[in-house]
Amino acid sequence: MAEDLTVLIANLGHLENLRACLKSIFDTASGETSLRVIVGFNFPGESDSPRVLAGDFPQVEQLRAPGKLGYCRAYNQLMARSTGRYALLLDDDTVLRAGTIDGMVRFMDAHPEVGIAGCRTTYLDGSYQKTTGLMYSMGTEIINVLRPAAFWHDGIDDSVTTWKSAGWLHGHFLMVRAQVIEDVGVLDEYFYTFQCEADWCLRIRRAGWDVAYVPDFEVMHIGGANRVASHRNIMRGNTNRYYFIRKHSGNAAVHVFRLIMSAGAMLRLLNYTAVWLVSPDRRPEAGPKVTAYWKTVLLGAAAHPEDPTEELRREKANAELFRLDIPR
Repeated sequence: MAEDLTVLIANLGHLENLRACLKSIFDTASGETSLRVIVGFNFPGESDSPRVLAGDFPQVEQLRAPGKLGYCRAYNQLMARSTGRYALLLDDDTVLRAGTIDGMVRFMDAHPEVGIAGCRTTYLDGSYQKTTGLMYSMGTEIINVLRPAAFWHDGIDDSVTTWKSAGWLHGHFLMVRAQVIEDVGVLDEYFYTFQCEADWCLRIRRAGWDVAYVPDFEVMHIGGANRVASHRNIMRGNTNRYYFIRKHSGNAAVHVFRLIMSAGAMLRLLNYTAVWLVSPDRRPEAGPKVTAYWKTVLLGAAAHPEDPTEELRREKANAELFRLDIPR
């Protein structure tokens, strides 16, 4: 008989994070939920991690990709190996609290209308981490020009105590029905990463399923802490937003979106240029954003602004499939 839950982890090479993540899974497992855990090592080169992992967690199945796959392709390949009633897409830098797996499976069993769900998330210090947002649309993008990250203002915050429908869920913890994967399909690999969760949640909702935020259960997410964003990551996010609009709103909407995107990028360019000039201590933060927003302004004049950068095209071309890994 298939397990209740297949836990899928695309590891990025941080062994200590992964060990803490796996320890939390098995330490909090009550036996109520039958589990199968698969880790895909999604990073280039060789490492001792698979051997160490085999010694510490022999029950974990291992796969290896010799090159970067990106979030979407990595998890799509892992989902192809999922056999549970539910699949849990879990980042390697998460730590599950007691009762989270059992509780989330019980929630999904009790709410057959829900296709995909996420739980309450905290930072390392225990404070609330925002992981839901309004669905991207022309309306949210217009607001975003003057109110950056307007899509976060969806009415879900630390005060929410009962489950609520969400626009989209962050990809560090996604519990999805096997039936949803069969009906809707997997992540759109054009995104590579960034905005792919919103696209998936929108497709799931359009197929008649609900998207749920469940605050009763909790995960700690190390990677959610604020970090200086590279201009490449900002550009990936921006080209993906163009692709999202073209895919879900049509070609005509892209022309309007160019104006919206360019206006927002110009305002941010002026802001971070001023920050760079007057605040030397903030230059590590402002420099990449000046570069990114200048390139975003230029992107508005491109024939196909949703096209990935040359760097990303090379990464996609070099991506190799996961293979079975036998630690020695």
